[in-house]
Amino acid sequence: MSASADVESQSVVRPRGRCLDAFLTTSVVLLFVMFLVALGGALLFAKHLESEINTRMPRETDGSVSPRIAPSPLKESENSYKVQNFAHLRATNSELKPGVMKWETIEYGEGESIGSLYQYEEKQSVLNVMASGSYFLYAKLTFYCVHVCPPAHFNVIFYDQLETKQLTCSVSLPDYSNSNASHPVTRTCWQVVTLLKKESRLLAKTEFTEELTEKQKNWRLELNDSGFGMFLVDG
Repeated sequence: MSASADVESQSVVRPRGRCLDAFLTTSVVLLFVMFLVALGGALLFAKHLESEINTRMPRETDGSVSPRIAPSPLKESENSYKVQNFAHLRATNSELKPGVMKWETIEYGEGESIGSLYQYEEKQSVLNVMASGSYFLYAKLTFYCVHVCPPAHFNVIFYDQLETKQLTCSVSLPDYSNSNASHPVTRTCWQVVTLLKKESRLLAKTEFTEELTEKQKNWRLELNDSGFGMFLVDG
């Protein structure tokens, strides 16, 4: 009797197990597709914004901040990607030195590159995130060599208000000390982060393992092609 009961119970459990596996697989696929759609929309807006900057703002060879020229308003279809859940800020200091990194929002038409879900405190270089949730956080850093540049290594780290590291972007710059190479070097980093508290704060710092030499300081950050941003994935 017990053996017969075991066979019957197994015949009932297995179909349920298959249904559960199918449900979990479908759920994971749907979540992945939703994430790709959100990521594609945000990156498309960021790409358009970068194109606007490169086209309408001349790059300074000495690393100084270019005069701000307001581009024409985006088309309505393009502007649909500029939703409240998206933020993008541009670097404002080209020098490589340890400490807090400086950023600014980008004006275009009558809008800015930061949605209503965020607030940026320029004096403290802090981005306030007004809602809890999961966010796609990214940073793009582009460097150029002024003259002769030995290799350099450092980290750009994004901290929250609890001093927790949310994103670490490790940068290794090549050896341009024996040539006049002028090829820019770009490093892109990203991470899906979870901010559990409303009004979370993000602050970026540059940290070096050792003090830079004078020649290593010839490496500069290309301002018009460097920045960071984020958008809400789930919240």
